[in-house]
Amino acid sequence: MRWAFFAAGIAAVTCVAAPVQAQSHGEALKLSGASTRAQPIAISDEREPAELMRRTSPQDAAADRAYDAPAAALLEADVDDLVREGRRAISRGEGGPVWTLAVFADSVASGDAAGARAALEAGPGGLRGGLGDMLEPFVFAVEGRVDAGVERVDTGADNAPAPLPDVARALLFESAGRLDEAAAVYSQMLERLDLRPPAEDEPATMEEFERSLQAARITHAVYRAALVNHRLGRTAEARRLYGIVQEFAPRSIDVRTNLSRLDAGEAPFEAPLDARTATGRWMLFLAEYVTQAENISAILSSQEPTPGLTSVSGAALLQLGALLASDADDWRLQAATQLIDAGGLAGAERVLAQVQPGAVFAPDADTLRASIQIKRQDFAGAAATADRIVAAAGDRWTLLASAGDIYRAANRPQQATQAFDRALTMVTEPEDRADVLGWRAYAHRFAGDIPAAVRDIRAAYEIDQSVDTRLMYVSILMDDRRAWRDGIQVARGLFAEQPNSVMRLNTLGYALIQQPEGLEEGFRLLWRGFNYGQSDYAVIDSLGWAYYLYGRFDEALALIERANALAVREPNSEVLDHLGDVYWRLNRRDEARDAWRQALAAQPDELRRRDLESKLQRGLTTPAPRRREVPVVTLPDRPSQREDL
Repeated sequence: MRWAFFAAGIAAVTCVAAPVQAQSHGEALKLSGASTRAQPIAISDEREPAELMRRTSPQDAAADRAYDAPAAALLEADVDDLVREGRRAISRGEGGPVWTLAVFADSVASGDAAGARAALEAGPGGLRGGLGDMLEPFVFAVEGRVDAGVERVDTGADNAPAPLPDVARALLFESAGRLDEAAAVYSQMLERLDLRPPAEDEPATMEEFERSLQAARITHAVYRAALVNHRLGRTAEARRLYGIVQEFAPRSIDVRTNLSRLDAGEAPFEAPLDARTATGRWMLFLAEYVTQAENISAILSSQEPTPGLTSVSGAALLQLGALLASDADDWRLQAATQLIDAGGLAGAERVLAQVQPGAVFAPDADTLRASIQIKRQDFAGAAATADRIVAAAGDRWTLLASAGDIYRAANRPQQATQAFDRALTMVTEPEDRADVLGWRAYAHRFAGDIPAAVRDIRAAYEIDQSVDTRLMYVSILMDDRRAWRDGIQVARGLFAEQPNSVMRLNTLGYALIQQPEGLEEGFRLLWRGFNYGQSDYAVIDSLGWAYYLYGRFDEALALIERANALAVREPNSEVLDHLGDVYWRLNRRDEARDAWRQALAAQPDELRRRDLESKLQRGLTTPAPRRREVPVVTLPDRPSQREDL
């Protein structure tokens, strides 16, 4: 299927959840276990949560509301209920990690250091467990004993990978206004970090993979160092550090805003830290780390994807941290994105409501509001939100590109093109221009205008041959019979660079099977991709469709049903369309129409939408592919043998 490599070339313009470090240290945090104690910790279950903890809760929520599990409350961003239930659980001697985090954060929000320490003592491992090591230093900050907090970081440093221990020490100094000491810690941290951004390509070596995983933590840590130097008036060093952040995240509006303020002799737009906000910022750093650690653990253990949050502990840290650090709007957008992906649309809306009008990230919050409206098929509302984004865009071409993609998804092709046209008048870098041309090409393709899409993506390819541009080039040209061979040539180049890549096997294989002369070679490549990506629903669907084209409907069904099950978090119109076709060929007509209806609800492009509407009305009217023998595939017994393909 095309969507996987399409998405690689159409990355979100403004708010992308950044990758987080994951190593064996994930076990050290012990966030997934539960703890039951014979002697309950003295925590009152009657105390009202702090006002901060109630800010994202549902309006007029029933006092006796109940959720099946903490994850359900987090999906609703109902932190108020999470705190109440956490206090009740701890008072019963049930110190699970999410309850511990909720009560700890509520105590910090109230300035109650004793309550925060008691919550940690009730948690998994107690004060000397993973949670205690990570969070007790900030209890000392609430008590005004920063030096003791720094010493406490040292005793638990083995529980977190670099640069997290240094970040914790520096945040503690920041919380007390001791900026010179914070700057010194950050300076030592920077000397030990690899400040080279990861390559845009897929990691090909373990070193590249580790650099990719570390990128988000390094970006956020260097940004904190830049803020401290900015506040100290160390203009040259602050500018240098902001520049490093831009190398990792070149379109960051917070960096751009603070560079302007630095030039004007003004302080950063973020408020200085105190004990509460420093604790929140630290929990946000931990949220990234824990989320990625748990996600990678799930992948390595071959856990099946399920609806909802991928990391409950990570989501709790993220939502609680964003409440404690009231001005952490960039992380708030990440929390909302996480909830949207998990289906918690109402909770995401309440999180976004905390981003104030006129804030630096307010237009970016609107892009997420529009994505919620599109998921609810409120296309008129999404278009109106895009109008508001365009009006507020100013000279931020990335916002115009975001608005263009919203218009595209809302079936407003003319407005989409106009937004991309305006963005093109602003971009100066070749790669940025290629990106906008690629997004406009996708908008044309989505609207069914293949010739216009081909023109745009060819123009993008002329000025930029990055992996993203080439992936989109292949995806769009496979729809044009006259341009198909050009796309195949580029796909072969991508594959030759990394023949062990499941994504590139899928890219070339799926492009090949679009035409009869490429079916056999494409089938062989897709089988090899499946051999290395048996939980990758893109390549599974592609292989299933290759079996369909060979007339092998039973084999196709097993694979495409598997792909659809793996896509549980984000139903995909292409997979569902394929599934409906297979059902139809197997004379399961009711199931076929149900799959096609689901495909229509998953917001397909215009060409697929028309085809689906025709199928629902008339069924499949084309002849079924003739049943043939499939090629014999000899699988490599080690990755290096892929060179023989």
